[in-house]
Amino acid sequence: MILKSNLAALTAALTLAAPLAAHAQADGDYTFGWSNYIGWCPVKYLADTGLLDKHAEANGIKIGVKEFGYVASIDAFKAQNIDVVPVTTMDALTLISQAGIDCSFFLVGDYSNGNDKWLATGAKSIADLKGTTVHGEEFTVSHYLVYRGIVLNGLKESDFKFAHRAEKGIVSGFTSDDAKVKSTATWNPHALGLLQQPGVTDVFNSSKIPGEILDGFVMRTDLLKEDPKLAKAISGAWFEAMATLNGGGQEAEDLVATIAQAANVTVAEAKAQLKTTFFYYTPDTMAEALKSKAHKQATELVRDFCFDQALLGEDADDAGYIGIEFADGEVLGDKGNVKLRFNVAASK
Repeated sequence: MILKSNLAALTAALTLAAPLAAHAQADGDYTFGWSNYIGWCPVKYLADTGLLDKHAEANGIKIGVKEFGYVASIDAFKAQNIDVVPVTTMDALTLISQAGIDCSFFLVGDYSNGNDKWLATGAKSIADLKGTTVHGEEFTVSHYLVYRGIVLNGLKESDFKFAHRAEKGIVSGFTSDDAKVKSTATWNPHALGLLQQPGVTDVFNSSKIPGEILDGFVMRTDLLKEDPKLAKAISGAWFEAMATLNGGGQEAEDLVATIAQAANVTVAEAKAQLKTTFFYYTPDTMAEALKSKAHKQATELVRDFCFDQALLGEDADDAGYIGIEFADGEVLGDKGNVKLRFNVAASK
């Protein structure tokens, strides 16, 4: 799906950024960062069409838009160089909350519904891969996808070895590997490209774990409380764009063309990725989903995986070390150490 560097590579950045993120200030002039993932590429449409400016002006604020690489956007957020950043639940927990920053999802736009895939050659099922090495981005949603595939197929993590392979080497590494049985976990558009190769099979994908690889927009909780107009403006623009996307017709085609441009893919490729992305088209459907038992269970699964992989920090003695507050106020984990929240009131 999206690139998240492994834990070792980010340790220095986390250490440097955390002290800078102690307090956010509301000044009416904000920066909205985004990165190249199909579910976040509508941000370019918000900027290009003036839709974001319209909602910002209606709320008496200014919002600049800046594109980053994914990890760079998180680093910029932690350093308070931007006010809003798109992340997965897993990365918000392990890269932002784990650094001591209290952050809130004020808008959850989508979940991966097949964009993330575990692909193999020489095997038709996960069971056929038992005893082999799976390549992919370690400590990322790709790693999580493999874990969930293993568990849901009645196998054990110890039946496999997960070997880190950086994004830039995923396609070339898989293609050049002459092993008769091989597999990799990756995301679109890499996965779509690999599936065009002879003999490549999709043995597991994120449509089997709906709602678990969740994508949304995060801001610091103190800033959200101090000036909810930023969340309100972005949410207003976002859901106006979602109505266009869901409405069909030429306006929807224009939006998809902008998404394709932002994603650096063809319109056909963008449409293929959009088909495997489940969007929340209205604030009500988003809010309903985030208050559901299914969402809480999915978040707990992600949280537990992060703890098992030692991604919640050295002080995390148990999986509940970092508290997670849901949209209905229920808290998973330590109520005295809540650092991740789903606070979508400003989106409605």
